[in-house]
Amino acid sequence: MNIRKLTLKILKNLTLFSLLILVISCQNSENKANTSKSQSIGPKNGALLIGGGGKNDGMTDEMWKVFFDLAGGKSAKLVVIPTAFDESSINYDPEFKILERQFKERGFDSIQFMHTRDTLIANSEEFVKPLKTATAVWLTGGRQWRTADAYLNTKTHNELINLLNRNGIIGGTSAGASIQGSYLARGGRDINGNYSIIGSPEIGLGFVTNTAFDQHHLYRNRQYDMFELLKNRPELLGVGIDEHTAILVQGNEFEVIGDKYVAIYDGTFWSPYFNEIDTLETGKNKFYFLKNGDKYNLKERRVQQNKFIVKKDISSNEQKEYVGNYLYEKSKVFYNNIVIENDTLKFQIVRRNIVRDPIPIYSYEKDLFFDTDAELWFHFKRDSLGQIIGFDKKTHKFIGSLNQRFNKTVNQ
Repeated sequence: MNIRKLTLKILKNLTLFSLLILVISCQNSENKANTSKSQSIGPKNGALLIGGGGKNDGMTDEMWKVFFDLAGGKSAKLVVIPTAFDESSINYDPEFKILERQFKERGFDSIQFMHTRDTLIANSEEFVKPLKTATAVWLTGGRQWRTADAYLNTKTHNELINLLNRNGIIGGTSAGASIQGSYLARGGRDINGNYSIIGSPEIGLGFVTNTAFDQHHLYRNRQYDMFELLKNRPELLGVGIDEHTAILVQGNEFEVIGDKYVAIYDGTFWSPYFNEIDTLETGKNKFYFLKNGDKYNLKERRVQQNKFIVKKDISSNEQKEYVGNYLYEKSKVFYNNIVIENDTLKFQIVRRNIVRDPIPIYSYEKDLFFDTDAELWFHFKRDSLGQIIGFDKKTHKFIGSLNQRFNKTVNQ
């Protein structure tokens, strides 16, 4: 083979190799994008109160107290945006005296109103002045698309985000709830009486990313409609909030507040009777409920059973000390294994030819670990030479005279 042919062959191989690297790079980028889409991210600062609506705004006394306290109490500076109202409601009370009286009854002294249908006005410095010093904003019920049409991607929208950045709170029920998500789950019927959760416009204010909030959820029997939306937009997290119920979003977590339930559509199925979350095919087209006090991790898309127990960081060498196959109760077919996957210590059950998926465990203190929900505790035992010889698995952990379990600490 002469030098020219050899050079051409090398160049050809280099070109193929470059193309291969490019394809792999694109696939990795796509995978990262898909991973990003599978998460929902809340505001870095501030809080959101997202309510399901109902009579009298669908707010319980507890929900009002949470909103009032996070708004700053008696020093709160509240801005109310009633743009979701229809024209007849606004013409009936153009100065919003009825709304003002309702908020004064809830303890607010400083109340301003902002309303326009004109995006040019919504995008003006003069219009957004009240938001510059506000500590709280309330978005009324009505039709969420009216709010989106007026304020999406305007200076008003930017100032709402700025309010959150300075630790303010944005609240709303019904349409004022849906608008806070990234996708506007439709909340009404068309002129022919047909209902569809997929409507137009589709884009919300996006205070929580990759999420659709539906409201009046159980009261109006909309619990199965979310599947229609998720079939077309599988990256979304569906959250259905019933009347007189809300979620309080802080960071990437929320807590349920109120009298009824919140339905979660995240492609899994969870029940308080079980410690594991079903992510298999049996979780398809299923949803589950959370009640008052329950917490949910938006970013990880899972129930947050216990957020009060802090894990202790341990080195990779310390992790390796616990790895092993531990025979269970002298059985020859049942093992409790401790393995390492992706730099995380995990517990795994092996029984004959059945191998369970490993679950992460975290260090609480030396030789004591807990699972993600802090319901299972692993007490490792050592021999006289200090070598680990096994562990006990328990459903609770006593610390002093207190029992650490689930979301709270209770006296024993």
